[in-house]
Amino acid sequence: MRSLIKSAIALVGVASITLGSAIAADAVNDKCPISGKAADGSESVELVAKFCCGKCVAKFEKDPTAYAAQVAKAKDGKCAFTGKATAKESKISIAVCCGKCKKKGAADPKALFAKLQKKKEK
Repeated sequence: MRSLIKSAIALVGVASITLGSAIAADAVNDKCPISGKAADGSESVELVAKFCCGKCVAKFEKDPTAYAAQVAKAKDGKCAFTGKATAKESKISIAVCCGKCKKKGAADPKALFAKLQKKKEK
């Protein structure tokens, strides 16, 4: 009986670690865009970016932060790349450091995402 309980506890521990790693791996960033502190993905804000076609979704998903400002500026219902009506979407997680930043970011996920825009190299 004891070995069964120990096994169950070990399984729960491994599952927790795996789930924590999966959450962190899903986020497009590792620093909070609000505070600049490290963000492990345990707190995050979801953004649904909408596009006209699968080709635009694939372009975005290849490197989301390269298009952060462009996606944030896109008008509702319009593709960030073509300006056409949207038919496809991509959900991304933006990691934040704490519940306070999560609340701020959730109020305007597009603005939060824009803060992740990669700087263009000269």
